[in-house]
Amino acid sequence: MEGLTDKEIAEKLGIAKSTLNNWKNEHPTFLDSLKAGKEPIDAKVQNSLYQRAIGYSYKEKKVVVELDSNGNQKPARIETTEKIVPPDTTAQIFWLKNRRPDLWRDKQEVELSNPFLELMKAAADGESEDNR
Repeated sequence: MEGLTDKEIAEKLGIAKSTLNNWKNEHPTFLDSLKAGKEPIDAKVQNSLYQRAIGYSYKEKKVVVELDSNGNQKPARIETTEKIVPPDTTAQIFWLKNRRPDLWRDKQEVELSNPFLELMKAAADGESEDNR
């Protein structure tokens, strides 16, 4: 639940990462426990990334203390201000590349075809077979 990696978990347990991996393979309930511990923090990070991608607002409270003309402190008051965090394009790109790689990955595979070149190739292949 602390967001530790397997390497960090192994270090905290005082074992090698390979031992942790062996335990996960040999004890399915242990593996399930590790996964269950990681799910809430992963969900929290996913939600934070989503909020950062779309932008959000929050209320900030600040205690304001002022002095009167004699230098005496006036009663403190709380000022509330709404802050706006605009959408973050880097978070949007990261989200889309991972959630929709079919549309947003960097490498696009494009298949080109040219019927004329295919006919020429077929004709050339036919000629080479005739020359044998």
